[in-house]
Amino acid sequence: MGREPNPLLAEFLDASIPLPEVDWETVPPGVNPREVWEGYDECVEGWVPLWYPAFDSVTGRTYGEYERAHLFNGELERILSAMNRWPLWGSPRQKKHTVAFALLQLYCEVCCLCPRMESFPWRD
Repeated sequence: MGREPNPLLAEFLDASIPLPEVDWETVPPGVNPREVWEGYDECVEGWVPLWYPAFDSVTGRTYGEYERAHLFNGELERILSAMNRWPLWGSPRQKKHTVAFALLQLYCEVCCLCPRMESFPWRD
């Protein structure tokens, strides 16, 4: 039995929908959006990206497969909420682009390249 992808990634994983153009001035140096967007492990529940942590950075405790999928989903929802896009809405193309940028934000947070986002500055 294969693992199912996170439902938030449905349109994102649809190869018939193009990925968004990237404004390179907004991407931290050394970040390759294609690596962020294409690094999924189809053998784990939720198809959690390979770059998403597999352990708690404070305690060192390893996450179980389902716990990691749950944490990833929660973080993605947090960022989408901050973007005022939760629940996810729009056309399939809009959904894919929104999730693509949310994944870049999450990657930057995980790699300590940007601060954790609770809301966008223009929404304060």
